[in-house]
Amino acid sequence: MTELFIPTDHEHMQIKPGRRTGFPVMIGVHSTILGPAIGGLRIKHYDLASDGLADVLRLSQAMTMKAAAIDNGTGGGKTVVPIPVGVEITPALKQAVLLDVADHVHALNGMYHVAPDVGTGPADIDIIRRRTPYSGGYSKEAGGAGGTTYGTFIGLETAVRAAVAQSLGKDSMRGLTVSIVGLGGIGTLLAQTFAKEGAKLVVSDIEQSRMAFADELGATWLTPDEAMLAECDVLAPCALGGVLAPSVVANLRASIVCGAANNQLSTEEVAEQLRAREIVYVPDFIANAGGLMYASGIELHHRSEAGSDKHTRDKIAENVAQVLKQASEKGITTQESALELARQRLRNATR
Repeated sequence: MTELFIPTDHEHMQIKPGRRTGFPVMIGVHSTILGPAIGGLRIKHYDLASDGLADVLRLSQAMTMKAAAIDNGTGGGKTVVPIPVGVEITPALKQAVLLDVADHVHALNGMYHVAPDVGTGPADIDIIRRRTPYSGGYSKEAGGAGGTTYGTFIGLETAVRAAVAQSLGKDSMRGLTVSIVGLGGIGTLLAQTFAKEGAKLVVSDIEQSRMAFADELGATWLTPDEAMLAECDVLAPCALGGVLAPSVVANLRASIVCGAANNQLSTEEVAEQLRAREIVYVPDFIANAGGLMYASGIELHHRSEAGSDKHTRDKIAENVAQVLKQASEKGITTQESALELARQRLRNATR
């Protein structure tokens, strides 16, 4: 595990078979120091079950750091159910898996709250919620936040504005050029919002059908590779992770990088490369934390929708400002600044 850089400093880790399917239900609780662990459920095909275990351990730790960095009052966890390659995930099988997960989550008695991730959505969490209250990201019809898209969007919008204000001295997106790579739910909302404000947009997606949307906004359409290297004030990667590789960063023509994609840095060293080029990078686990904040605000902290909206925006603006300020004052990368912020909050909680 050490050689593969897989963390093993978890409070709890279990692998138990589901009594309906027999598939292993892997649940990792990295930390509950700051509150109950929250993390998504992945139901997907894996060539090796051990790859699923690696995901549990890595992603649960990442959730702890995200929650601590944004001061969300929660910890980090993860669930993976690795489905053997060749086994079709039929609706009946998926429901059986969801009920298996619900059994094991409930047995943890609130230590861990399961939420949507790869292969699951709010409707799936609704099924789990029939068996256990220890769940999040369920549908509005069930009294939840309706997933994480809206929260992630408002958090990202806020993060971009905070970075623009601090780095460029602008209080509006009007006249600024924004390159958005990935027009899923979050990228689409971001594009619509900034277009209405008068920003100049460059947009891209692997789906060519999204060109019609670009035309509607009067945006420039480029391929994803071209959009990553477009001359712009703000580059917003909102699709795949690992896009900020050394060769890409060497050719970036953006002043700020702030997007919704997870794990944007191909390696930790890239953060130093961005700093050396004086490109302001808002760490992805700060910029995309709104989904966690908004949903848990409604479902766990019992705020109103308006109250959770305001709290999410205010807290992310505060976090971005703090991370950028500390990085500048200490001469460190924004990635290290954000990680140090998380570590300090975890240390303070144990005193």
